[in-house]
Parts: sequence; structure tokens; C-alpha cells
Amino acid sequence: MDKAESQLLLKYRKPATGWRAFSIIFAIGGLFLALIYAFHWRPFGFVLVDITYLYYLILVFLPLLFIYLPASKTASRGSIPWYDVILIVLSTAVPLYFVTQEYEILMMGWETGAPTIPVILAIILWALIIEAGRRAAGPSFSIIILVFSVYPLISGYLPGFLWNPSISFHQLASYHTFSEESIMGIPLHVFGRLFFGFMTFAIILQRLNAGKFFNDMALALVGKTRAGNAKVAIIASSLFASISGAPIANVMTTGAFTIPAMKREGLPAYFAGAVEACASSGGALMPPVMGVVAFIMAEFLEVPYAQVCLVAIVPITLYFVCLFSQIDSYAGRVGMQAKPITVEVPKVWVTLWHNIHILLSFAVLVLLLFFLRLAAQGAWIATGVAILAAQFRKETRLDFKGILLMFEDVGRVLGELMGIMGPVGMIIGSFIITGLAFSLPYQIVGLSGGNIVFMLLFGAIASFILGMGVTISACYIFLAIVLAPGLVEYGFDIFGVHLFILYCGMMSYITPPVALAAFAAATISGASPMKTGIQSMKLGVAKYILPFIFITSPALILRAPAGECVHVILTCALGLVILSGGLEGYFWGMGNLKTLTKGIMIAAGLLVAIPTLSTDLIGGAIFLATFIVGFLLRKRENFFAQPAPGSKYAPASA
Repeated sequence: MDKAESQLLLKYRKPATGWRAFSIIFAIGGLFLALIYAFHWRPFGFVLVDITYLYYLILVFLPLLFIYLPASKTASRGSIPWYDVILIVLSTAVPLYFVTQEYEILMMGWETGAPTIPVILAIILWALIIEAGRRAAGPSFSIIILVFSVYPLISGYLPGFLWNPSISFHQLASYHTFSEESIMGIPLHVFGRLFFGFMTFAIILQRLNAGKFFNDMALALVGKTRAGNAKVAIIASSLFASISGAPIANVMTTGAFTIPAMKREGLPAYFAGAVEACASSGGALMPPVMGVVAFIMAEFLEVPYAQVCLVAIVPITLYFVCLFSQIDSYAGRVGMQAKPITVEVPKVWVTLWHNIHILLSFAVLVLLLFFLRLAAQGAWIATGVAILAAQFRKETRLDFKGILLMFEDVGRVLGELMGIMGPVGMIIGSFIITGLAFSLPYQIVGLSGGNIVFMLLFGAIASFILGMGVTISACYIFLAIVLAPGLVEYGFDIFGVHLFILYCGMMSYITPPVALAAFAAATISGASPMKTGIQSMKLGVAKYILPFIFITSPALILRAPAGECVHVILTCALGLVILSGGLEGYFWGMGNLKTLTKGIMIAAGLLVAIPTLSTDLIGGAIFLATFIVGFLLRKRENFFAQPAPGSKYAPASA
């Protein structure tokens, strides 16, 4: 717990009381504006148009980023230095000026060329946005954004497909700030219209002890099984990450409890860290929130957000089936037995009753999102239900201090997100104004030589590499523009293509040499970061396999007839379970496996998982024959390795 807290304190500043009051007031103002926009209210005849609403959001949340995120690791975590005060003033005054110029921006064509003073202020906002990106996502992110944002200035001097007519600095500054295709483009629009409400829902549920609820439910369901604490970590961390949408933040919060519990049970430190990293990074792909990128995906595809949730639910469920199977197989191989839970856990129904406010809010969200299709209003209504229901019990009731802390959380988190959404919009803007967004997909198709395998591998590698250097949102937006159209032209399902890009980008969270989620978990577990990352790759193997299955077989994402969907889902699940046993060297009824048998099981699992009837039959026959022989000859030491008496809880190869 101490390590997790110290990591969080290293990131955020703890401002003085006056600045905290400022941030709470601004957060309340932002929430009020979001409610007006979502429910189309007109207080005192006031009409909030799209671009004005987005300028208001920048005005409210960009200053909060400079309050809570210091300029560097060595900067003060207490008092706010003079240069940050200047940035706070500028990030408030500049968008406020643009709000007052709403008519001129909309009617006088400022996006193609604004007057001198607005252009100067536009340049200032441009610089503020890039600095905000540096603080929120790191130097590499801000450098990439800077390069893309100035690309239209130099595109006329570049060779090959990168050549496009250049535009002037005056035009570019006007375009980035006043058009609805750059800073005010899709990412910020999605942030204001949809993600704001869902993120507020997630933050408030955390304040209402959703994390403890998930942990108690997981303990009650699987805590008494072998490697129970690891399975608890999978359920609790995945559920918590599903509402936060932030893998690293989730590792640093839930991991502070789950990783020490796994170590006490006997799991090696690197293995415990890997379990948490895989669960947290997978949870960010699980509905209902999935992170901001899922909302951007819905905007790109021009479909309701509920439809994105629907296509995402089966692959991520199979990912956790595979992770669960591997944990259980590992525990079986090293001889772990179920251990009694050391903490008192209420029964399932008692836990559900004590957290009825959370259950009601989720039920309302599902009803509004999937049945009434009120995506923009659904999260706000579900949030209100959660707060109202929590007030009926003393244990869950929010007092005045709790409400203030809730508003402070909203301001801090959404301020940081503003530092990501604004910058990534400039990627889209630069590609559109130069025309590269329309020509580059065809260039990439030509580069692949018409080979589908090369195209998919290129997409996976590009997603992975970009995912290491920039946020998942930026990675997805870039590839959704330059790669997705080419893959769709090949005939791949458009939902499968966009989900493929997202999954491949998320691989970087558990894959060395970056493996941010794994390395964050290693700081808590005290294990080697690289060893934790390598183990994360092994446990998260489904994340590397599933994207290639659902992009070639849309049945896995429910984009095919019902019969085909059932067949593909069941065979894929069976294949992943068989694969898990082969990777961990243990299978139920067979016991520990020798090297040859492990290889056979891995091959059989992959064949069964591939969504074709012929591979299913071949892989199934290989598995069935191996299982029957293994089951019958389990006690023969010359065929299968037997678990050594009193074996330690560590892999044999460790």
C-alpha cells in the first residue's frame, strides 16, 4: 500500500486550500455545463451550442491540469510555482475570450483565417494544449503531437506520399483552434458529449466503495479455490478497471491490495504482479466504460456506444476465461491447495444487499444504454441513482466532505484527460487539412502488395509500436485514419477492424520493453520489472491471439448468424482453455505435463481456437486423443512428470 500511495503522490500535486477550492468550483461548473448540454436544458433562455460548450470545457478543465500535474518529477508537490500560475491564468482567459466570440467564430469563417488578435490567442492555446499533453502523457506524446500539428506547414517540402500543399502558419493556427476538425474535433467532442458522464459515473462509484464491493464479491465467489487470491485479483481488478478505463491507475490502486495478498498465498512476486497487470489492462477493454477510446470508436463508426459494448463483450470475456484457466493450471502444477480466507467475507447475498446502490446504478445504466439507447443521458441518470440510493444507508451516505472530495476527484481526473483529448484532435486535423487522411490508406494497401497476412501483421506491429509511445486514444485515432480504411477495403468487418487496432495497441501495456502496466505492478510486488513483463505476456496470451480471430471471423464479435456465433465462441473458448493447460504444463485429469505433451496441447488449442471447421476437427481429435492417453497413464512417471511432494510455489523453469 505504501508503494502505491507514494507512486500516486509522485504524480499529483497537493495544492493549498485556496487552489483546491478553485478546482472544486470549476469542477462543479463543468458538471453543470455537461448536464445542460446532455439534457438540452435552456436555463434563462441560454442555448449551449457545440463549439461554445467545448471552449467552456477547456476553460474549466485545462486550468485544473496545471493545478494538479506539476511540470516535472522534481517540481514542488505543494505550492504552485509562478510559471504554473501564468499557465492557469492563460488557460482560463484564452478560451473565455473565444466563448465571447461565438458569433464571429461561427459566422465569419475564422477557421480559414482569423483576425490578428484571435490568431495570437490561438497560438497560445496551441502551446498550452501541447504542454498539457506533455504533463498528462509524457514527453514522447507531446513530441509526436507537435510533429503532427506542424506537419501541414512542411508537407509541401516532403517526398512521396507525404507531399501535400503546405499552408501558412496563420491559416494553421486558425484551423487548429477554430475548426471543428482539430482541437475541437472528434476526441474533445466525444469527451464532452459522452465520456464526461461515464467518467463521472466511474469516479463517483469509486467514492461509493465500488472497489470494496468488487473485492468482496470476488472473495465470496472464488476466494476458497486454489490460487484464490489470484482469482480474486482477476475479478476485482477487471471490474474496477472496467469503470475506470485506466490500466496503470488501476494497477496502482487495486494492486496495492491484491498483489500482497497473492504473495502471502505463496505466489512469486513477479507472478503476482503479472496477474494484476493482465487483469487491469484487460479490464480497460471491458464494457460498460472501456476508456475514452471506445467512445471515440463509436463516433468514428457513427453507431450508438451500446453497439461498441456489444461487439466488445465476447472477446474480453474469452480473454479472462483464458487468464483464469492459466492461473488454475499454474496452481495445479505447483501443487497449491485451497487455503482458508483470512478475512471475514459476508455471504454473496449480504454483499449484494449492502451494495444495492451500486447494483441499481448499473441496472439503470444497462437499461438506458442498451434498451432505451440514451447514451448521452444514461451515465448521468445512473450516477444520480447511485448517489440517491447511497443516502439511504449510513455506511454509504456521502457527507459534505465526501461530496467535496468527489468534486475534487472529478476535476483532477477530467483535467488530466483534457490534456490528452485536446492534443490528439490535432492529429485528425492535420491529416484532414492536408488530405493525407484520404491518400495514406491507399498507400498502405499498396505497400502490403495486396497480401492480407502482411496487412494484418503491419497493422498489429504499427498498433503495438504506437501504443508504446503515445496514449491508446492517439494510437487508435492515427490508425483508424490511416489503416482501418485499407483493411475494410479488403473486406474485413468494420467493427472487427477497429477492435483489432484497439487490442493491438493495448498489447504494449503488458509487452516488454515498455509494458507499463506490468512495470507498475512490479513496483508494488518488488519483483524484476522485465521478469514481470515476460510473465505478463505469457498470462495475457489471449490478447495476442483474439484480435486475429475476430478480425477474420466476425462471429466472435456477434456479427454473424446466431448458429455461427455459438460455434465460433464455444470452440474459441475450448481452444483457449486447452492452450492455457499447455502453456502452464498442467491439465485437469492429466496432471503435470512433460515438454512433448505441452507442445501437443498448445498446438491442439490453437487449432481448436482457429474459427474453421477443419481446424476444429483436427485440433479436437488431437486434444481428445492426448487427454484420453494422459488420463489413463497419469500415474506413469515415464510419461508424465509427477508433482514433487512439498513442491514450492514457483514454476519449474524459474
